[in-house]
Amino acid sequence: MKSRKKAKRKDHTAKARPKSYKAIIRFCLIFLGLLIILATSYPFLNEKFNPQFNWLMMRTADITGFFLRLVGQTVRVSGRIVSLPNFSIEVVGECTGLYEMLVFLSAMIAYPAGLKKKLIGAGLGIPFLYVINLVRIVFITLVGNWSPKTFDFLHLYFWQVAMVLIILSVWVLWIQKVVYYERKAGVVHR
Repeated sequence: MKSRKKAKRKDHTAKARPKSYKAIIRFCLIFLGLLIILATSYPFLNEKFNPQFNWLMMRTADITGFFLRLVGQTVRVSGRIVSLPNFSIEVVGECTGLYEMLVFLSAMIAYPAGLKKKLIGAGLGIPFLYVINLVRIVFITLVGNWSPKTFDFLHLYFWQVAMVLIILSVWVLWIQKVVYYERKAGVVHR
């Protein structure tokens, strides 16, 4: 009797694995495909929608200046340039958080969830990532003003890794709190 149960368990496990592997492979292929499409189309989109990209960069600079003033700094914003007494930055396309948002959206699109849940994730995740990106810019600008040598490390290394981890965390949080919320809460739609 015990040997039959073990045999059934082994058969069940063996049948379940290919489905999970297929789902993982499917997610990875869709995610990487979307990233490749976005990376290769970005120069074209930047050229075609240059006024909109410039607008986003200037608004990011304006908002950064606003928050720097809130923390007591003397700031001058001129277009995309944010200047403190000892340090200036130029807000370029990579400073807007757009890349991070696109990576997050690519992961959400690739994940097997309904459109409503993806829209909820985009509606909550994109503004959150933009705010985190603003915190990043304000932080590294302050550090650059106080210690320009530390700026490069924070800008080029620390925050690059931190943003990847933040994107991953927001994505996992979306899966746990939005995608699987109904299953955990026992909500049944009829």
